[in-house]
Order: sequence, then structure tokens, then C-alpha cells
Amino acid sequence: MTEERGWTDAELARLRLEGLDRLTHLLSGAATERDAAELVAWRMRSLAHEEAFRSAARLRRLVRAAEGAEADGVFGVGSPPPLPQASNDAGDTVGAGDNVVPLNLALRRRISRRGLIGGTLAASLAGGMLMLGRSLELVPSVAELRADYRTGTGERRVVQLGRGASVELSTRTSIGLRTGMAMPAVELISGEALVSAGAVGGAALVAGRGTSIGSDGHFNARRDGDEVCITCLSGLVHVDWAGQRRVLAARSQVRYNDSGIGAVFANIDTAALVAWKAGTLIFRNMPMRTVIQEINRYRPGRVFLVNEQLAARPLSGTYYMNRLDEFFNQAELGLGARVARLPGNLVILS
Repeated sequence: MTEERGWTDAELARLRLEGLDRLTHLLSGAATERDAAELVAWRMRSLAHEEAFRSAARLRRLVRAAEGAEADGVFGVGSPPPLPQASNDAGDTVGAGDNVVPLNLALRRRISRRGLIGGTLAASLAGGMLMLGRSLELVPSVAELRADYRTGTGERRVVQLGRGASVELSTRTSIGLRTGMAMPAVELISGEALVSAGAVGGAALVAGRGTSIGSDGHFNARRDGDEVCITCLSGLVHVDWAGQRRVLAARSQVRYNDSGIGAVFANIDTAALVAWKAGTLIFRNMPMRTVIQEINRYRPGRVFLVNEQLAARPLSGTYYMNRLDEFFNQAELGLGARVARLPGNLVILS
């Protein structure tokens, strides 16, 4: 937490109201993981911020008590547990010494019950137990679960396709085998893969609405949702998107999605693009928000970046995938970022 300063009564009242707003939003059912991370970062700003949050938690318990028997029907079996007490107020009643903003009964009744009902995740977040003991892994889609081959976090795998063709899967990648084509073929469901076409007949990769056919060379394909990027490393790649065609030579690239296909770009930095094959990540003048997105692909758990100014800063560097936590030390020393390490491999940069 930052060094304490003198707070006026008006500032403390504003903090308590802000803490209540943040807690209400977190328990509304509409909060995102980013909202949860921002709440933790907000609490860490000072002891006054932390006390404001605890006051909001006590106020929530007060409103629940005011609803009385009605709450018994709302918070039934399987509903979230009450927020944990602060270390110094376990068993205490809410009084003037709790620094809680007073509410009259009418206002309590107007507070939406949805604002008081969150899932177990929301309740544990509000109590400072940010997914204790768990990693925030991405939930696989149905298509990913049905994939013929999948890799987990930090895992890579090579699949032989026949006729000298192969595909190497990067981390968190899912592919399906395609039959009925004149050459070995796969579908990229999600993630990133490097296709080696082999010396005879080539190899094909289907991703979204596009089909890429490589001949006597290698090409890299990455898919994030409906966004697809195809990069030729050597040889030639013919990309077909709904009848529109692009031809890629070495170090050229094209992107497409469900809405259309773009122009071909040349002189791509392919060494940085496929550094994952050697177990490294190379960033060259890349915005911090993009760096964090990449780190989240290769590192167990989750990193949250809640500082917008820091998110826009460009960054260059090379990092080993098996030592990615060294990045946080550099961010703290070189960029002035505040780093909060939490259970479950969670890290908050602010």
C-alpha cells in the first residue's frame, strides 16, 4: 500500500461511497475479471481505501439483516456465504465506530437484491479471497473439447500428418483433422500452429472462412476467435477466403475474419513470430497490454493490467517461457509498476 497521508472527512466519505459502488457492482452479476482485479488494486492504494472497502462490506451485511426473513428466501442452499469479517470486528455489531455511511430503512429497501446476490466467485472476491487456490484458466469451448489434438498452458506438440507434412501446436491450441481433401489437412480451432507442407503435395489448414495451402515450405497460423493471421515462413502459401485469393511468399502475411480479408503485408519479423518454438517470447516495441495478453497465453494463472497509462507503454525484450515471472520484477523496477502477487498464480499490475 502507498504511504499514508492525512485524509479529510469529505475525502473519507467519498472513499466509502466509492467502495460501496465497487462492491455493489462486483456482486451484481455483471462484473468481469478485470473489475475484480481493479477492486483489489483499489483496495491496495492505502489503508483508507482498505477501510472504505471493509465499511462497504459491513454495510452489505447491515442491509441483508434489514431484509430479515426476506433474505432467508433469497440466500438459500447453494447461495454465497456472507462476506468475511474484518480481522478486528468479528462478532461485532454495526455501530458508529464502524465508519459506515448511514442508510435509512427506505433506502435499504430500494437497494436491488440482485446487487446483494453474487456467485461464490463474487463473494470470495469481495472478501479478498481472489480465487484462492485456483488458476483462472480459460474454459474450453465445445469445439475445443471435441478437437483431435489440444495443448495446455506452456505445452507444445508435433503431429505428423503423412506425406512428409506435419503441424506443430503452440500453447493452448486445438486442431481437428480434415479428411476428403487432396492433401493432408487440419482445422485450426483456436490458438497457433506451424504447418510444414512437406516435399510432395503440400498441406492445407482451414481456419474460419479461409483455407491456406502451403507448398514445399512452412507457414504459421494463429486464430483468436474469428480473427485469423497467416504468415509464410518459406515456400508459398495460397490463401482462399470466400473466393478471394492471396498469395504469400516468404516473410509475408495476411489477416482475415468472418467479415473479410485484408491486404498482404511483406517483411514480417518472422523470428519474433515463431520464437515460441524455441521456448522464448520476443517483444519489439509492443504495447504493454499486448505483452500481457501474450504472457497470459503461456503462463498458468492470470495477469491483470489495471493501469491504462502503463497499458499503452511500448516494451521490447526477450523472455523465457519457463521463467516468465521474471518479467514482473523488471516491470516493477524498470517501469515503476506496482505488482501484487496473489494465490492461484494471479498477478495484478497497477
